[in-house]
Amino acid sequence: MQPMKAVKAGICLLAVTLISGCWGQINFDQLTIVSAIGLDPAKNNMIRVTLQLSNPTLPVAAGGGSQQRRPFVNYDAVGVTIQEAVERIQHQAKKSLFFPQTKVVLISEQFARRGLDDTLDYFWRETNQNLNSWVLVSRMPARHVLDKAMELEPVPADEWRKYLEGDWKRPLQVDVQMYQFLPRLNQTGYQAVSPGIGPFNKSGKSDIMEIGDTAVFKNDRMVGWLSGEESQIVNWLTGASHRGSFHTDLAQEESVSFSLHSVRAKLIPVLSGGRLSMKLLLKGEAEVLTATVPLHFGSEHAMLRDVLNRQLTTAIEKTIDKVFRQFGSDVIGFGETLHRRMPAEWKKRKPDWDEEIRGLDADISVSFEVKRSGLLH
Repeated sequence: MQPMKAVKAGICLLAVTLISGCWGQINFDQLTIVSAIGLDPAKNNMIRVTLQLSNPTLPVAAGGGSQQRRPFVNYDAVGVTIQEAVERIQHQAKKSLFFPQTKVVLISEQFARRGLDDTLDYFWRETNQNLNSWVLVSRMPARHVLDKAMELEPVPADEWRKYLEGDWKRPLQVDVQMYQFLPRLNQTGYQAVSPGIGPFNKSGKSDIMEIGDTAVFKNDRMVGWLSGEESQIVNWLTGASHRGSFHTDLAQEESVSFSLHSVRAKLIPVLSGGRLSMKLLLKGEAEVLTATVPLHFGSEHAMLRDVLNRQLTTAIEKTIDKVFRQFGSDVIGFGETLHRRMPAEWKKRKPDWDEEIRGLDADISVSFEVKRSGLLH
């Protein structure tokens, strides 16, 4: 019996040593979720970081009444690096910061125009960061956006994430996640863009925020904005969207709006006599949404098609001219197309690509077929 007791005692001791406890773990009430990160410039070339911290465990007011505190709080601090500022915020919050559920990263326009390459490497190096978070460029300081935002969702960052993930918004806005955004800050042939955010109607203390327009980057520095229509064209040319809408003018105070779908674009590099140019093919289907004049599909079908294709061509030409010549930025990825189709030519032109695209000629061919006219009598 003694040997059996010794065996049982040994098994019990072994089981105790294998039991996993909570040693070294952080209790839930010691964690706070970082819903959003805001980045602004500060004096002396420093960085102001704002963290929107969720507080899911707010106590209910005594007596069962509803408490008025917001389910989040914003902390900000200044540091030489993002890491230094985050550590200071952690001391303020007196909790461990949990980043894997961060929804959005807001970068103020002023900070983006200063250049990002020396600061955003924090997101590569910090393993606790969520590289699936969405990137937004704010027209006003990011700290003010996080402080003043008033949305339907209790935590504004949740509202913005759901909007950016939704399919219905994409024709007029670009969208980009951190894992896509960071590499393009150093990518010569396909440069970065980001949707913008700002107050829909400045009303004072709290504002509903509007996501729209597109911030264009040249390398790691923001260089300008694209409108909603221009953003839609960039989405078509990059294959990010295959639908949209377009407004045409027929005559004075006469107009027709089209819904576009099955949109397909093709970029083709053309080399002739040592000179590089771009051939752009865009095709799809259209149907009339609204018209300010009666339309007769049989007699006016060709006219509607020609007007749509002609005015779309003009809009694309203006967008290409703006991003290539004005901004010197290849946000449609033509350099990547050249790299795939003519690798030897790309290797030769890559060092001067930013200047090369400023003088690039584009041959644009647009072919949309009007399938339904939306007859009005």
